[in-house]
Amino acid sequence: MNAPGNSRTGRLSKPAARARLYREKLERRPWAAFLLASARRFNKIEGKHLALVIAMNLFVAVIPLIIIGYAIIEAFNPHRDVGALLAGNLHLTGSTAQIVKGTFATASSGKSVALSISLLSLLITGLDISATAQVAFARAFTMTPLRGVQKYLRGAAWLVLLLADTGVTLTLRSLAEHHPLWIALVAGAALVALEFGFFLVSPRLLLDLPFKWRDLVPGAAVCTGAAIIVHTVAQFFLRNWFSEYGHAYGGFGVSLALAAFVGIIASFWVWIAAVMGVYWERKAGPAAVAKMEELSADISASEAGRGHLRAGSNHEPNRPKRVG
Repeated sequence: MNAPGNSRTGRLSKPAARARLYREKLERRPWAAFLLASARRFNKIEGKHLALVIAMNLFVAVIPLIIIGYAIIEAFNPHRDVGALLAGNLHLTGSTAQIVKGTFATASSGKSVALSISLLSLLITGLDISATAQVAFARAFTMTPLRGVQKYLRGAAWLVLLLADTGVTLTLRSLAEHHPLWIALVAGAALVALEFGFFLVSPRLLLDLPFKWRDLVPGAAVCTGAAIIVHTVAQFFLRNWFSEYGHAYGGFGVSLALAAFVGIIASFWVWIAAVMGVYWERKAGPAAVAKMEELSADISASEAGRGHLRAGSNHEPNRPKRVG
């Protein structure tokens, strides 16, 4: 007769064994294996923590700057503020649209103060976005993160590219909404090309490594398709969140909904790093991966060495004076 403990262990081990067999069966399918590998890579690089850091910095530094930047592009037309843009793009109506419009100041009000505060926030916390993105891509590609001046220069360049990509994306979506069909099709094609180019360039820009373009293309293509789906679904949920949170908490609720949306987008960005890292390893092969890891370590070590030399030259000890 089996002991009670043994029977309980047997009952618990059977579901675990079935789950293991099911996972092994899924991993034989290319797409399922890719999704599982991407999820494991996301967890391995601490994707949730990195996404939280990016989301907080986005909400504090970049979102206000985008609002002011959009106002500058629109020549401070009081009817083209961000509240009206969100209400139009999300097809909000009634009291929800009024709450969203009322949450954001008009483009012409307080522009100088808002711009200075936004730029200050960007300088204080904005560069943390690019630094965190660099860490995410370095971990996802199993490379050594950049150090020294190159880290900040390339991070700043990526951040400028991100802001430009966001601004052009908003403009293209506005064109697609309020113009004839052929303009909407052209704007849609340009939007897809813009997203693909951004994903394709990001690993080389953030890591300063000579990845072959053809090895990055599959990951960039998958991320572009996923970005279209994520933005479409997130737009649907954001419309509902604005309605529910706005009616419950007013302007503060709209801010909560926007913060949740930013969190989803930040998580997606970190997932992009994991996806591109997994795809690049499969496309490039073990030999190319090992070679790139060695090159990455050498570049990081040389940057650190130059930093130590500069620090040493700035802090040379005072030599004792000769006594005659």
